[in-house]
Amino acid sequence: MISLNFTENQIEFMQQLGIEADFSNITDEDIVEIEDVVSEYLQQKGFDSNYSINDDGKMCESILDIL
Repeated sequence: MISLNFTENQIEFMQQLGIEADFSNITDEDIVEIEDVVSEYLQQKGFDSNYSINDDGKMCESILDIL
């Protein structure tokens, strides 16, 4: 088990993406799932029409930085 310091906003965001991990005791499998789901969301919805990062993209990047 790994303890990562996600903020409440980050946890809520990941839960909205369907991630159901125990954020107080992250497993290696959870890390893989979080990385996969958040990375895919970042690619699909993290940028505006001008390819500038939007608020969701910034949230994704902040989560990936912790991993």
